Amino acid sequence: MTTPAAKPSTSKASVHPLPLSSTLHDLALLRASDLDFAALLPPSTSTSSPSGPPETEGGNAEVEKSVQRSLDFSREARAALKLLHTDAVEKEGARVDGLREKLEDVVKGLDGSDD
Repeated sequence: MTTPAAKPSTSKASVHPLPLSSTLHDLALLRASDLDFAALLPPSTSTSSPSGPPETEGGNAEVEKSVQRSLDFSREARAALKLLHTDAVEKEGARVDGLREKLEDVVKGLDGSDD
């Protein structure tokens, strides 16, 4: 016995092909699974020498450097996204402005004492 297909929504605005919550959940599961995706992919061939080994020591170093840059970028992106929905930036800006005013008062006081 087959089940009837669900009726598609008539509003295109309510359809999300990749909802963020599901995507983030899937990515978290993949990250936690300790699965080595490189082992799943077939070895790539080098463009300079098709008959040579797929990766050289220099190629591994470049890959590691690229991976490290990607990790750094993702850390910075996560930090920026955390700050996006908080008022930490405004608080820090107000603190800096307050310090600037105090320092300007100190400079004015020092300039006045030199006369």
